[in-house]
Amino acid sequence: MAVGTPDWRASELESPTGATLRLYSMMPPGRPKALIQINHGMAEHAARYERFARFLASFGYASFAHDHRGHGATRAPDAPLGVFASRDGWSRVIDDVAAVNTHLHESHPGIPVVCFGHSMGGIIAFDYCLTRPQDVAAAAIWNTSLDTPALLGVLAGILKVERFFKGSDTPSGIATALTFKAWNKRFAPNRTQFDWLSRDDLEVDKYVADPLCGFPVSVGTWLS
Repeated sequence: MAVGTPDWRASELESPTGATLRLYSMMPPGRPKALIQINHGMAEHAARYERFARFLASFGYASFAHDHRGHGATRAPDAPLGVFASRDGWSRVIDDVAAVNTHLHESHPGIPVVCFGHSMGGIIAFDYCLTRPQDVAAAAIWNTSLDTPALLGVLAGILKVERFFKGSDTPSGIATALTFKAWNKRFAPNRTQFDWLSRDDLEVDKYVADPLCGFPVSVGTWLS
């Protein structure tokens, strides 16, 4: 790595939820203008945000991104790949975000924290900022769909039926069909199952080749 180029560092952070969070960070030269707390999307992981972190570092911002439960290299007894938790998954995810936020404030006192989220991570960030606004100086929500309560109610009802027959920890075929597969149909004829992800074929191919991306997500996690 060239002299003066920021490092993308991996570490671990113990969360009060019982999860061991994989945490990536990148510091700019000098004192950061702010700490960007990154929340990644569904069926991907935080290591994918290195290029984004490097872009932010070039403008003087530090980045911190952790793998959510059931994603990446984060470990928890009740959270295998694709599962937030055996119960109370969403609240545990939010509590993990709080653990990272507390770590940032304690390790870098006096520097403002900006909560950033992409896709599912945007919903996580939105929830966190609404319930704990005192923890953040600002928020940035990216590529997130906040549907109407009526539509969410219908989808939740369908998923509850699927959970009744298949169980909470079983991958949801219905949710996958209504999201990833439906989105991909808009880009037919398709080169891959994830053409919807990016206009950059190289980024799509990297996602397809990554065993920690594109995996099935449980009914319970979708319901969360």
